[in-house]
Amino acid sequence: MKVKSALVLIAAICFWSGSTTSAAGGSNATTDTLLWGQPNDGVQMSLSSTEPNSAELQVALRNVGNHDVTLNLGSMMANGKVQLPNYISLNFTDAQGKTRQFKFADKKHSFVAGRLDDYIVPLRVGSMYTLKLTLDQFWCHETKEFEITLLPGKNRMTAEYQGSEAKLVNLDMPAIKLMNFWLGKVESNILTLRR
Repeated sequence: MKVKSALVLIAAICFWSGSTTSAAGGSNATTDTLLWGQPNDGVQMSLSSTEPNSAELQVALRNVGNHDVTLNLGSMMANGKVQLPNYISLNFTDAQGKTRQFKFADKKHSFVAGRLDDYIVPLRVGSMYTLKLTLDQFWCHETKEFEITLLPGKNRMTAEYQGSEAKLVNLDMPAIKLMNFWLGKVESNILTLRR
């Protein structure tokens, strides 16, 4: 009886492992449809529109290197309840050929009256992290534009991420500054949006 129970348990584990592998294979097919920029020190970035010519964007970062990395994407408020990827920006060229850089700045959370923490994302080898962002969450300091406005014609943009070490070190987490953060810069593929 114990042998039969053990065989049933082994068969169940093998079936579960097989179904998990095929589910992972399905998600790989989805990531293979994304366009990617050139990798830098094992990190690669993708920028896409969730629907054709939509104001909602998907930014993805993946680890194509041979060692695990830790990214600092920006800041978190309210003990992680609000996550602000401040170190992601968009290099935007409008349909008239004017180019400028827009930085992430979610206007819903422009005022801080409490604790801030670094927005830390560990990326194991082969892993990917995806963000949903919108064009109205970016602003250009140089031109004082508080969102990206698409002009009639072809508008082009790339996403850029600049790695950073810990900058928001709180008294209860002093060792965070010792973490091995990825400090490079990576740029995505070119995304074209039409109006």
